[in-house]
Amino acid sequence: MPWPSHIVEQFDTITPLGEVDETEYCGPFNGLLLELFPGPEHFMIVPQYKRPTYPQSIDFTTIFIVQRHKHPVFFIEIKPSGHLKTISGRSAADQQMRERFEALADQAVIATLYGVSALGTQLCLYTYDSAAGTITPEAIERNTKRVNDRAPAAWWDVDILAPDGEQRFREVVTNIKAMCNEL
Repeated sequence: MPWPSHIVEQFDTITPLGEVDETEYCGPFNGLLLELFPGPEHFMIVPQYKRPTYPQSIDFTTIFIVQRHKHPVFFIEIKPSGHLKTISGRSAADQQMRERFEALADQAVIATLYGVSALGTQLCLYTYDSAAGTITPEAIERNTKRVNDRAPAAWWDVDILAPDGEQRFREVVTNIKAMCNEL
């Protein structure tokens, strides 16, 4: 089932500035989350803006956390599409996802907490298994002797605007809602 026209229209508003500015994606992703996790189903979308770790950095992280009854059931971290092109951009996005899972793990009440790293409209799907305490994809350790790609571009293999990407994302939402209904 294709995205409703108003969702596609919101993503069509993204300008070339989206290559370097994640705020271009905030409105479209917020609209998408509101469509998939509506308030009448007891979901709440909570935007957060994470300050940079280093004082000299201006790299804010935009996060939308979907909650049900004040418990996180899904989150998405948004970065500009240009981050997909660089090892450092992808590595930073991956590290921030893992930090977010650490921050939310104690609050999770469903078996699998899903998280998405969005580099533009390209998504990497993450899961946190609450019982085992594991995150997938598995982290790739830093090599201290050479530069290694700890977050391969191939991880961002879901294009939210492509039919197969939409289907995969909808499957995630269906899984989340099924877990929520068991609570």
